[in-house]
Amino acid sequence: MSLIEIASELDVVDATPVWLAVPPGEVFPRDYALQLREEGGSRVLRVQRDGDRLVTLLPETPAHETLRFRLERAPSGATSEVTLKEDGPHRLAIHLPEGLFTAYNFDPAIARPFFYPVLGPGGKMVTRNYPMKDVAGETKDHPHHRSFWTAYGEVNDVDDWSEMKNHGWIKHQKFENRSSGPVFAGFTSTSVWTSADGKPLLDERRGIRVYNVGPERRLLDYNVELKAAYQDIHYGDTKEGGILAFRVASTMDAKKDGRIENSNGGVGEKQVWGKRAAWLDYSGPVDGQIFGIAMMDHPGNFQHPCYWHARDYGLVGTNSFAKSAFEGGPKTGSNQKKGETLRFRYRVLIHRGGAAQGQVDDAYHAWIQGPSARIIA
Repeated sequence: MSLIEIASELDVVDATPVWLAVPPGEVFPRDYALQLREEGGSRVLRVQRDGDRLVTLLPETPAHETLRFRLERAPSGATSEVTLKEDGPHRLAIHLPEGLFTAYNFDPAIARPFFYPVLGPGGKMVTRNYPMKDVAGETKDHPHHRSFWTAYGEVNDVDDWSEMKNHGWIKHQKFENRSSGPVFAGFTSTSVWTSADGKPLLDERRGIRVYNVGPERRLLDYNVELKAAYQDIHYGDTKEGGILAFRVASTMDAKKDGRIENSNGGVGEKQVWGKRAAWLDYSGPVDGQIFGIAMMDHPGNFQHPCYWHARDYGLVGTNSFAKSAFEGGPKTGSNQKKGETLRFRYRVLIHRGGAAQGQVDDAYHAWIQGPSARIIA
């Protein structure tokens, strides 16, 4: 089979996703397991289909080192995989080889879909349980902060952030695709954003891929597309939003023993809230150990780098639409013409320790300036 060359100008963090084109002329049955075997070395990397491409996870590799692998059929037999499983009404769970990671909850009686629980290394809960579950010692504010979700507070004057009277809705429609395998599991879902009385505002496509990076980290890509399918859209100038949003475990709150830091060196709410940054990391203790959630904004996103609605009481949300809400001055917001689609790409790394221990900055650059693969023979 084909010979593949993989190279990077930067140091590569262990288990970094790399995509490659399907070699011309190669035809693989859907149940055909593949792997990459290192030429002149001992490493073997599992490969998985991702649409019309293949994806693998590259081990830690020094900058400027070029590796060559032979694409070949993988031996039959059991292998550790990431899998999807419907384990309850309106719930699609994602399982890593070491156990449950998270679940997509899309109960039509709840204002919008969300991911809960979110379990970090060692199965530790890194997002708040409330309001899905009452746990002693947790905070009980902001019941619309449901673990890990997407929402925005002013969409043509509709509040699609809170769950107060006359709030908007994000209504799950269907799953376009689902994938499980040795490298990743994920899905693409479609939803409609509506007003309180059901009038459609936006069509949404949401995609998530959770990678099989081992027991000490969690790595996922989270993509959101918002299409103005019904009318022109105005996103209001409000801090209340998060196209990517998390509410961390209460013990991780920065006003307790947690820590918020961003790619610019800002530390603490005063230095990170309402500031533009390429990434933000929120870390703190859970059951006597330190864990962090790093959220990364892709340079191709609308008005990158985004503002961060990051609070010391545990909230983090990306905001690409507001300005005066964070910087002052006249309100502007952002406009979207009917028929246009806004696309957002994020990467999330859940790690042990703070941002430095989690190699967050390295992981960010491995994502946006990462290794490339090409067929050479």
